This record gives sequence, structure tokens and C-alpha cells, in this order.
Amino acid sequence: MSLQGTFNTAVQAMNSQSQAMSNISTNIANVNTTAYKASDTHFQTLLNHIQPVDKKFFTVNTFDYRQVDKQGILATTNRALDLAINGRGFVVTNTAQDGTGVWQYTRDGALFGKAIDLGTDSDSDGQNDQGTLLITSSGSYVYGWEADADGNFLETNSLGSLTPVRYSNNAVFPSKATTIINLQANISASDVGRQNVGLPFVDQEGNSRSLAIGFNAAPRGLWTLDMACVDLNNQPVDVVFDPADIEFDGNGKLVVPADGLLNVTVSDAVGPQSFIVDLSKVTQFSDNDRLTVVSTDQDGYIAGRLHSSYFNGMGVLVGSYTNGELKNLFKLPVATFAADNNLEAKSGNIFVQTAEAGDLKLNSLGSPTRAVCI
Repeated sequence: MSLQGTFNTAVQAMNSQSQAMSNISTNIANVNTTAYKASDTHFQTLLNHIQPVDKKFFTVNTFDYRQVDKQGILATTNRALDLAINGRGFVVTNTAQDGTGVWQYTRDGALFGKAIDLGTDSDSDGQNDQGTLLITSSGSYVYGWEADADGNFLETNSLGSLTPVRYSNNAVFPSKATTIINLQANISASDVGRQNVGLPFVDQEGNSRSLAIGFNAAPRGLWTLDMACVDLNNQPVDVVFDPADIEFDGNGKLVVPADGLLNVTVSDAVGPQSFIVDLSKVTQFSDNDRLTVVSTDQDGYIAGRLHSSYFNGMGVLVGSYTNGELKNLFKLPVATFAADNNLEAKSGNIFVQTAEAGDLKLNSLGSPTRAVCI
């Protein structure tokens, strides 16, 4: 080896070691960076040629390898909008709110809500509705599948099917009139008088009302029913129901009606409202000489306003309303590539697609949890 070759080899070796040390220092500097993927340095032989041409020798070269597909530790947080992907995949983002920017992909699940003016006044209070737009720590807009009116998602493999994750802080969950009331109770067999219970229901205008049912004892397990209801002005309204009697056998089991269902119609100024009262779980045993209620429930609800939102275990952004109801708002797709390690790393814990990474696939198979992606 000539003197020139000696210096060439030494300089190349020092440069390679410098590159390796640089990657190590970068990894150490980002030890607490959310979603950071470490970069390793691989050494490989490099054949050098110098004059004269018969002088050949090997030196060393470097190849940097980023471990994008390596699962990190999940760091639990108390923020409802934080999430983590346990397995492969990335959250889909774009640098522009209208999707015309650069598509980017991140494992950083520390998401934030950005306040926006929606330009509408849905509740007619004279002020524009305020909304929340979901962004990453680097300012990119988070994209997902938007739920339809029934809370369902049309999941496709096209980026064009995604929209920025946003929702109205003034969103209202409309009321629903009651269609069925379920009563689980025991009518005391030892009492020959009248026993009663009040059953809540929601009328057609979204008001919470109550239906009073009386059970009047008759011979041989037979009970005659009476029902009453008042309007919002506390005035009696007409109540029609069928059948008018119920009957229990000797074992305390309801036998009439056989399905335990009563058809009830309440009529007031709003108009008639029909629903079912399910007594199939009502029994007749001796018990404290009075009717004992175990539980009541009905499928109606009053209107409610959005008061919080959070991601569930399947990456669905759920809205929680003041009436106790929940509604699906958005679902985050999990983006995967054939070769994740070939994605190009950018500033801000993000990656962009390259030809070497392969085609993009949008999946909903991941199980995000309330944590921060590492």
C-alpha cells in the first residue's frame, strides 16, 4: 500500500467512525423524544483504487439504518386525545387543512385540539359555533374517516376518502322519543290493595315525562291495571293501554300477556305517542307487602350538548354528550407500508413516503390505546 493509500484508508476510517458517533449522540439526544426512531450505523467494506491500477485495497464505508418498524415503549398519559399504536402503522397527517399539502405519517400520538371558528350558528345564540381541529405537535393536520349520521364509517384505501379530524364544540345530540320501557320488579302477592310505580319516558318534543302505572289486586293472581300521565303544565292527559289486565301463575310468573308487553298511547296537545311497556321481568312473590322495583330503563333520551371527546381502543374519536349518549365522530386509519424502514425521516417526528417504502395501505386493524406512541 502506498503512502497515499495509507492516508486515504485512515481518513476514510475516521470519517466512518465519526458518522457512527454522530448517530449515537443523536440517539442519546432524542432519548426522551416521543416517537423517535433510533438510527444505527452499519459498516461495510469499500474497495479503493489508486494509481497505478494494480494497487487495490479495502477501506470502510458507512450505511445508516433507521429502525422505523421497531416497537417502542408505550408511555401512558392522562390526556383523552393522546393515543398509541401497539404494532405497525402510522397516523395519517397532511401539512394543509384541505389535503393539498404533503402527506406525512407519524408514530407521535401526542395530539392537540386547535380552536377554529366554524362560521355557523347552529343554536341561534348570535355567536358562531366554535370547533376543534386535531393537529400534531409539529402542526400537521390529522386525517381520518368521518362517521355518517348513524356513526358508521366507509373505510377505503384512498387518501381521498379522508378528511381532517374536526368537530363542533356546540354539537347537539338530538332527542329521541321513547319506544319501549322495561320494568323489572316484583308485585307483592301478600298485598290485596293497589301497588304503583312511576316510569320515566321522553316525549316527542324531547321532554322528560313520567307514566304512572297502578296494579290492582284481583283473585287468583289477576291484576287490573290503571295508568295516568300529566303534561308539562301538570294537567292530566289521556292514556290508552292494552291489555287492561295481567295475570301470574302459582309460581309467580307472568302468563298474561304471554310476551309481557303492553301497548300504551299517551295523547296530549302534541299528539298521540305510542310505546311499549315490557313487563316480562315482573314477578309476583310475597315481599314486604309492596311493589319492589329492581330496575327501569327506556330507549328515549333528551337532547344533549357535546361536553367531551376521547379516543377509544379502536382509534375511534367518540363524542360524549350531556344526556349520557355517545356518538362516533371520526376513526383514524392506520397507515402501513411494505418496508417501513425505507420511509424518509423529517423534522418533527414525521415520515414521508418513498418509492423504496412501497405502497401505502390504510387499515383499521390496529388497536390504539390512550398513550403516546414511542
